[in-house]
Amino acid sequence: MVWRMSKRGRLIAMIFVSIAILFLASGLPVTANGSQNSGQNNPGGYVKYTLDLLNNTLINGNFVNKNIAMHPSCIAYDPSNGYLYVTDAGSGTVSVINGATNTVIANITVGYKPEWVAYDPSNGYLYVTDGGSDTVSVIDGANNTVIATITVGIGPLGVAYDPSNGYIYVADSGWGPFSYSDTVSVIDGANNTVIATITVGLAPAGVAYDPSNGYIYVANELSCTVSVIDGANNTVIANITVGTVPCGVVYDPSNGYIYVTNYDSNTVSVINGATNTVIATIPVGSHPVGIAYDPSNGYIYVADSGSDTVSVIDGANNTVIANITVGLAPAGVAYDPSNGYIYVANWNSSTVSIIATSVSTSSTSISSVTTPTTLTSTSVSTSSTSISSVTTPIMLTSTKPTPSLVPTLVVVVVAVVVVVLIVALLMIKLRKP
Repeated sequence: MVWRMSKRGRLIAMIFVSIAILFLASGLPVTANGSQNSGQNNPGGYVKYTLDLLNNTLINGNFVNKNIAMHPSCIAYDPSNGYLYVTDAGSGTVSVINGATNTVIANITVGYKPEWVAYDPSNGYLYVTDGGSDTVSVIDGANNTVIATITVGIGPLGVAYDPSNGYIYVADSGWGPFSYSDTVSVIDGANNTVIATITVGLAPAGVAYDPSNGYIYVANELSCTVSVIDGANNTVIANITVGTVPCGVVYDPSNGYIYVTNYDSNTVSVINGATNTVIATIPVGSHPVGIAYDPSNGYIYVADSGSDTVSVIDGANNTVIANITVGLAPAGVAYDPSNGYIYVANWNSSTVSIIATSVSTSSTSISSVTTPTTLTSTSVSTSSTSISSVTTPIMLTSTKPTPSLVPTLVVVVVAVVVVVLIVALLMIKLRKP
């Protein structure tokens, strides 16, 4: 009886050790690997990588993280340095992603609850709306530092740059369940001061510029309209009725249309900029928010925050041709012309999904899951000369994500544990007390 109890004790110890091995194996960074398929056959593309913003880990395929600490909201691309800027509403920071390596190279502290971001090519600055502090933080892309903080209206959200006059237009949406604004603050990029305030609809959100007519389009969430501002005199010349709770806005230069996401209608309204009328309404996923245009294929990518997908619209016929599964509650979307990827900020995953399209290019330096990197500074100096040394992007020869050793490692560990347990059980069964 004593021997049997001893053997049972040894068996229990073996079991605990085996469980510990499994936990350790599951905790390895390489085990954070996503699906190797991720909808590769979709005409609009598939999720090639997932960037975990929490620990700066690049993961093959689509990986769903349920950590909501950072709340990434919007993304903007800076062509002067090849970086992407992601607003993290939950941490009050902006994550800076190097598009050549798809890793975070800096975290910049801005105002409270940063929401949207836009790039001004005339001065190389990034304008970040701080929804909780009623300000706009101005980031110098040359050194990734905040050089100015501009006070605007209540609860700023959307922001867009108008190259015809050098102004930045900020939607003052209001803040709180019973407090909403109806203005757009106009910032002169030459001196970063507010030079005008324009009255629009109630709770303005997304903003976009149409270079074909020089107008600025503002989505008013509670008015269910889009206000059209003439940048020449900063006056509203039209209000267009769209769907319920319009949010994101983008311009498609290939057809001259403006696409507006309707959050509560689960649709996208298509506005003809020549007549400022709605010419089509496209059903998409649940609660669409962010929207971006990809000039390489003429597609419009819509972040469906309620269905955890990205709807891909063909601008040639205004139909949805694909739905791509991404992280939880996707919000912002941006296109990076340097590598051909679509970047999607997942609000409830603290991740960025990186979508490879049918004509995407990929840097040869990204061939496997990267090792987590610890950021040691909140600002990183960059220059154009450092970017030129990055490996030249090449055309993809295969759309299949890079294979990972994770499944093999897990199988080996599990097999060893099973063998140990079987041997232990046989020893107990065959050995008499």
